[in-house]
Amino acid sequence: MRFLSILAGLAAAHASAALAADVAQPFNVQGDAAAADRSRECLAQAIYYEARSQSDDGQRAVAQVVLNRVRHPAYPNTVCGVVYQGSSRSTGCQFTFTCDGSMYRAVDPVAWDRARRIADAALHGSVYRPVGLATNYHTTAINPYWAPSLVPQIVLGAHIFYRRPGYGGSADAFTQAPAADDPNAAFMDNYVLRPLDDGMPRIHRSRPGAGGATVERPVMEIPVVERPVVYRAVATRGFGATPRRAAARPASAQPAAATPARSTPRVVIQNGVRIFRGS
Repeated sequence: MRFLSILAGLAAAHASAALAADVAQPFNVQGDAAAADRSRECLAQAIYYEARSQSDDGQRAVAQVVLNRVRHPAYPNTVCGVVYQGSSRSTGCQFTFTCDGSMYRAVDPVAWDRARRIADAALHGSVYRPVGLATNYHTTAINPYWAPSLVPQIVLGAHIFYRRPGYGGSADAFTQAPAADDPNAAFMDNYVLRPLDDGMPRIHRSRPGAGGATVERPVMEIPVVERPVVYRAVATRGFGATPRRAAARPASAQPAAATPARSTPRVVIQNGVRIFRGS
């Protein structure tokens, strides 16, 4: 907590300076209507998966970071290119949701509409000034190795935002001209928002090289070992009655165990000889 308090103080100081000078310029989406839609979808995905539980300001801050990167020569010059940078590399992705399976899950339509609204505003000139020229952020729950190399900008909600140090974080460094999102880019075939029959939108990831055809996430079947179940019948009183155990009878009331009958030996004397019959 002390670390976050110190960091928040530093971020506030840097943010006040940024508000006076280094503030991002309004962003205007490039390309035709189809390209603009692609840019909005990609930016909305970043907002939704990175800051779905945050306030409107928290979501605007994430959108601003994406657009700041589009203008910085260290990153791709398109919105979708920034969002999906590294998603196909084994070394890792820039935004975790593009490579950790998050997009296979159902999308909350209300939260998705809010993300699209904020994305649309950001792509048509809305600037979130407190973020300044930040190009990085992480949640307050972690402390990544790269954080000390950057300059803290602001702590907002569950995220800490950073800018590059020195010239790389100044307004003069953001010289890259944004371009329209190319539908032929590899990631554009792999990530497409498609509504399903149940009306709940989901973002499907297609098989690379499949020409944009979506495939469902494979369903893993877990074998179940069936074991026999032994049931014991219990007498009940009427339908739905609770089974009761029969009360034990007193020893005096228990029926006497039957004893096998034994015949009485008989002795017969015939011609002076004793003959035993029976047992």
